[in-house]
Amino acid sequence: MQTGCGPLYVTINEDKAGLFELFTTMGKAGGCASSQCEAIGRMVSLAWRSGVQARQVIKQLLGISCHLPAGFGDNKVLSCADAVAKAIQAHMQAAGYDVSLETQAPERGACPECGGIVEHEGGCAVCRVCGYSECA
Repeated sequence: MQTGCGPLYVTINEDKAGLFELFTTMGKAGGCASSQCEAIGRMVSLAWRSGVQARQVIKQLLGISCHLPAGFGDNKVLSCADAVAKAIQAHMQAAGYDVSLETQAPERGACPECGGIVEHEGGCAVCRVCGYSECA
């Protein structure tokens, strides 16, 4: 999965009972993004081993945004957590499961200055809360 932090490799393992564990590896070694992705992988694995369904994990992670989204349209990845959710969703759909959710993720990111919603206007990301502009 291509994220704003670089490539994120997601490995999903199953056993006889179903989904069992999830591993993540950032294309860049170390750093905050790498540690956060490892934490997400550990928590998702724990959730699956505790009986939480994939649909619920996807619902919780899908749409989480950071200040560095990647891609456009349906392929847009809002954060590393969003990338993990989309990887799980793709894995489940490839296995023949319906994991579509009722609500879609917003097509925006978070403002790096204030955390507000970033809107794309005129080819530039702007924050209406604090006035941040990616193009300025």
